[in-house]
Amino acid sequence: MSEYTDNVDVATNRYGGGTGRGGTGKVKKILDGILECCHVATGLGVSGMLDNPSAVLRGITNAPPTSISSLGKNKTSYLLKGIKEKHKHTQSTKKSKKAKQAEKAKRKAEKKLKKRQAQQQQHEDNGLIEDDVDATTVSMASTASDPALEHDVAARTSATASSAHSHSHSSNTLPKHYQNITSIAALPPAKNEIFFQNIFEIGRRNKVLNPSKMRVSYGKMMHLLQDAQSPSIAKSLGFKLYKDLVMVRPFLEARGAKVKQILDDERLVKATVFVKTKDLVTGEEVERHLIDKEVSLKKKMAQELLDDYAIDGDSNSTSTTTMGITREELKLCIDSISDAIAVVESNVAPVQRMIHLLEENFDQNSYEKEFSLELKGSGKSFAPTRYGYGFGAFGGGFGTRDSSGPTLSHSHSTQFTFVWQSLTLWREVQRHMHRLWVCADSDLLSINTSYQLLNTGQGLNRVQQCPKVGKVMRYLLNKTQKAAGQPWVGLSVIHLGDRDVPNALVFIDKYTQIPRFLKPIADFCDRVPALCSDEKIGKYVNDQFGSQKNLKMAVLSDYFKHGFDGSGDDGGSCIDGRLTSSWNWTSRIVKKNYYHAFMLSGFQGFDGDFK
Repeated sequence: MSEYTDNVDVATNRYGGGTGRGGTGKVKKILDGILECCHVATGLGVSGMLDNPSAVLRGITNAPPTSISSLGKNKTSYLLKGIKEKHKHTQSTKKSKKAKQAEKAKRKAEKKLKKRQAQQQQHEDNGLIEDDVDATTVSMASTASDPALEHDVAARTSATASSAHSHSHSSNTLPKHYQNITSIAALPPAKNEIFFQNIFEIGRRNKVLNPSKMRVSYGKMMHLLQDAQSPSIAKSLGFKLYKDLVMVRPFLEARGAKVKQILDDERLVKATVFVKTKDLVTGEEVERHLIDKEVSLKKKMAQELLDDYAIDGDSNSTSTTTMGITREELKLCIDSISDAIAVVESNVAPVQRMIHLLEENFDQNSYEKEFSLELKGSGKSFAPTRYGYGFGAFGGGFGTRDSSGPTLSHSHSTQFTFVWQSLTLWREVQRHMHRLWVCADSDLLSINTSYQLLNTGQGLNRVQQCPKVGKVMRYLLNKTQKAAGQPWVGLSVIHLGDRDVPNALVFIDKYTQIPRFLKPIADFCDRVPALCSDEKIGKYVNDQFGSQKNLKMAVLSDYFKHGFDGSGDDGGSCIDGRLTSSWNWTSRIVKKNYYHAFMLSGFQGFDGDFK
């Protein structure tokens, strides 16, 4: 997929163009790119020894795949069509009458044979039986931290999950088109639909629990799947690459497990709890014996759950009497929930720590002049409105504002409230990131909303509405506003599907970066005492800043002031602008007088691995 978007996302006219504007040439590029990706994936499967049909079927998850027979005439791969067309054009146009008649008779015979094969294939596919499900393809994309938000996610996939249970552990018979072959490489892409659906679903799910991975390839993968979901492209492609993300609840239901008893068991909470190594408020290290005690309790609770709810036997059993979930599968579910909670807690920790640093070191009603949070707008903004004089959200022009300096004017008290409310909202977003990931995945790959390729001022972007993400964000914003107990400072506009946030992919990428730039700031503040324990560094800090406290206050006051000053290309007091201002601040840290102290503490940047 490395060059897919480079070839596809190219403006075909002065206004840009989506899948519907590029004509047949662009559709062909999309189809060629998708098929090339599928062939590469098949090759990787062969290289990884995953090409045996039985191995492919063991990768089937709880949702039954789309039957190939339901695709009708469109199940012929585009590649096959392309080969025929190319062959047709390379043939000589000057043929004898006898040769043309022979070719016509041959085509007629091929047509009859193809029709007969299609009818036979339809009967074969109707008898397709799903083999046992390999537990190694399940993970967790939604936690039970908020039942109100989780309910419709689980319900969305649980309906199709129950139908798969009747086929589990029932037969080891391969589908007819998988019989008598030793590798899926012998089949056209349409026949390997199950294989493609599984690997793309695993890739999407892997990103949810590992947001720091696939930072470039994930976006290209989603754009490819987005095109494959387009009705016009899907019709020509002849098979689907999409399937729902696998969740723990439907996975349990598909195996006949006691879902309600397992998920409502109090021991599950203890078996999946996040073991903290640092106090979220003070940042102090937790003693090792306390950590070991919690880890031992987790293992004990998990073992009890396995003893009470799992059956003996392996996940590859084909006996019709084996009903229920195996120890291996249930352990995978427990570990999956535990990993999901660990990701959430790890992302919430730096936000919670920054809220504590704000409340601990600053007072809303009084301040030291040197560390005041008061903001005064630069007054350099040329345009009185967000997009300039009369320019729309997707337009440019000479009337855009200067985004290099502060655009907000707040008193110390107002800025304190503005920062506190922003951080509180970010904390709520981080707590529900898995819910937002699932909604973003659904919005991006929706067949009901298409995208437009438009110039948003930052190059060509796929602009697409995000109704599900917007619904969750409005819920979280309303919840934060009620919990604040005071008037909301700034705008409450949530930009989605416009110039600032073109689509759900951009949205989710921006909010997954919050821990990446807050964690280094919080870690630096915690390391200042240890840093200054070195005699020479301590002398440097005292000479430059006066004291350790002044160094920490200089960093915090600068971030709380200029990290929320409305600067940045799409900055301001709106929900998205607060985040943009913080990113804009990180790009200017090299010019700060405390930058050398940051480097001495082991700081390596806001965009990389933290050590």
